[in-house]
Amino acid sequence: MKKNTAYTIGSLIILLICAFVFVILPVFTGGAGANGNDAPVFGKYNGKEIRYEQGSDFVDFVQQYAQMFQRYGQQIDSSTNYYIFSYAFDSTVLKYAYSDFVNKSGYKVSQAEINRNMIPYFTDENGKYSDKLYKQASDSDKLKIKSQIESGLISQRYFDDNFGSQDATFGGQSLYGLKESNAELDFLNAYNAKKRGFHMAVFPLKDYPEEEKLKYAKQNAAKFNSYDLSVITVEDKATANKVAKRIANGEITFADAITEYSEKSFTNTEGKITNKLQYQIENILVNKEDLAKITDLEKDAVSEVIETSTGFSLFKADGSVTEPDFTNAETLSNVSSYITNYESTMIEDYFTAKAKDFTSQVLNSDFDTACAKLSVNNIEVAPFPLNFGSVSIASSVDTSLMGLSGADQNENFLKTAFSLKMNELSSPIVMNDNIVVLQLASEETASSEETPVLSELENFDSDTSRQAVMNSSKLENNFATVYFKNFLSQ
Repeated sequence: MKKNTAYTIGSLIILLICAFVFVILPVFTGGAGANGNDAPVFGKYNGKEIRYEQGSDFVDFVQQYAQMFQRYGQQIDSSTNYYIFSYAFDSTVLKYAYSDFVNKSGYKVSQAEINRNMIPYFTDENGKYSDKLYKQASDSDKLKIKSQIESGLISQRYFDDNFGSQDATFGGQSLYGLKESNAELDFLNAYNAKKRGFHMAVFPLKDYPEEEKLKYAKQNAAKFNSYDLSVITVEDKATANKVAKRIANGEITFADAITEYSEKSFTNTEGKITNKLQYQIENILVNKEDLAKITDLEKDAVSEVIETSTGFSLFKADGSVTEPDFTNAETLSNVSSYITNYESTMIEDYFTAKAKDFTSQVLNSDFDTACAKLSVNNIEVAPFPLNFGSVSIASSVDTSLMGLSGADQNENFLKTAFSLKMNELSSPIVMNDNIVVLQLASEETASSEETPVLSELENFDSDTSRQAVMNSSKLENNFATVYFKNFLSQ
C-alpha cells in the first residue's frame, strides 16, 4: 500500500509538538510583551497560562512555525504572522493537554532516552557526537535542552500511543497507535475503487426565454399592476380599530395618524408603500382574499383593518392604479424577478420538457450530435466513486462543473448516476439552477494500490483529538482578542 504523505493542518500541528528546537531566530525583533512580566497571556489550559514570553512553549512554537513557513517560501508578514501565532497557540494547548494525559498515567521519561535525544545537539561536522562541544555548552543551555527534550518526549508518548510512530514499525506497520482491521481497510479501499464517468447535458434555468416570460406576464397582467398607497401598521387589532374610528370620525387625518401611530412597516418614513406591485402587496397579507379590499379602493378611500405579516394595517388609496407597460425595461425586470422567485416550477417544467426532447434526439442519433443540434451545454464528467459528502478517503465528483454544484450531497443525483446501465440516459434531474441529463459513458475499477486510506484514517484520528482538546472546558481561549490587541500593528 502506498503511503500518502499529505498532512492536514491538525496533524501538522500535532507533529510539531514533538519537534525540538534550541537556537532559532525570533519572529519579531522586539515586540509587545516578548519579555517581562507584562507578556500577553493568550489563554489557559487547565489553569496553566499560555504566555508569550521568552523561553515559553508558546514562543518556541511560534519560532518553529516561522521557520517552517520560510522553508516553504512563505513571506513572513502581518497575514502569515497571524497563522503562525494561531498554529503555535493550538500546538501549545495540545502539548499541555497531552502532557497532562501522560503524566496522569505515571509515565516517566528515562534518563537514557533523554541522553539519546541530546546527542544530535552536540555533533561535529561529521555528524558524530562531540564530547568537546558538550563540555563547551553552558550548564543552563544543557539544562534547557534536557527540559525541552523531556517535555517533548512526554507529549510524543501520547502521540505515538494514539496515532502511531514513524520510527517504531514492524513489517511496514506502526507498532503503536489505533489500529484498523484488514477488513475495514479493504472496505474503505473498495469505496474509492469503482468509478463512473458521464456525458451530461445541462439546461440552465436562467436561460428561460424572454418570450415565455412575456407570455406569462400578459396572461397574468394584474399581478404587475402598480398601486399608489399609504399604509398605517400597528401591532394589535384594538389599536388599529381605534385609529380607523378616529380617521372615520374626522378626529385625525390619515397622514397625522401615520406620524402618531404607524410602525412604518412596508413603507418609507412618510408612510408610502414601497413595494407597489399587486403581487408584492398580496405577499404581506395574512389572508390573501383580503387583496380585493385594497385593490378595489377608490381614490382617497381608506380600507377596513386588514391583518398583515407584521400586525394590523389600514390602507389608503392616494392615486389610481397603473397598469403594466410590458415594453418598459423596469416592468420586464419585475416580471423576470417574479417568475424566478415565485414560479420556478414553471421554469423547471419548461426545461424538463426540453430535456425530454433532447433525450429523444439522443436515441435517434447520439449524445454529441443531439447537443450540437439543439445547442445544449455538453459537459464531460470525469470518473468518480459513489462518495456522498466528498469524504477525503476517496475522490469525488467535480462540483465546480456547470450543473454540479452540491452534487456530492444530492442523494437523488448520486442514486440516479449509479443506477444507470452503460449508455443509458437518465430522466431529467433538477440540480439547483439547472436541469441535467446524464448518460453513463465509462466504468473503471482501480487497484487497491491506487486507493490508499490508512494515512487518511491517521489524520482523522489526530484531527479528532485536536478538536476535542480545543473544545474542552479546560481551555480558556482568548487568542484572537489578545493577538489583535498586542500584535496587529506590527
